[in-house]
Amino acid sequence: MRRESLHLTLAFIGAVTPAQLESLLILANDLQAEPFDLTLEHLGWWPRNGIVWAGSRAVPPRQLRLFDEMTRALVAGGFSVDARPYFPHITLLRNGRCKGLPELKEPISWRVDAITLVESSLQATGSNYRVLACWPLHESSSGAGYTNSVSVAGS
Repeated sequence: MRRESLHLTLAFIGAVTPAQLESLLILANDLQAEPFDLTLEHLGWWPRNGIVWAGSRAVPPRQLRLFDEMTRALVAGGFSVDARPYFPHITLLRNGRCKGLPELKEPISWRVDAITLVESSLQATGSNYRVLACWPLHESSSGAGYTNSVSVAGS
């Protein structure tokens, strides 16, 4: 993966109409979230689609709140959401073939401080991503951590 392509998907939306895009912009604008640190501590591989990824053994509470809030907002807005449990990971390689993966010598800490709405398109050379909008995450002055987004991908 190219460095500029590395991302953490919060929700994959799929193809959207211009009206749905407007709804997504409003939805994301209304989210309240705080920055968080994601710790990537192990590597994995999904043989079915050849994805090599870096993942976290535990979802940070702020990220989980963000995911839950985003999911509720998407469902309320009429969008389909993946019913599988949320598994935060960073895709490192597509179409990989592995016989084994090394252990990470030390965890990688990734500061998540913004949510982006991204348009993705699959080309012969790989996925291309175009940022449509971005919202910074802010620390709560009350100390009550409410969360919102990382990457909401549409195609």
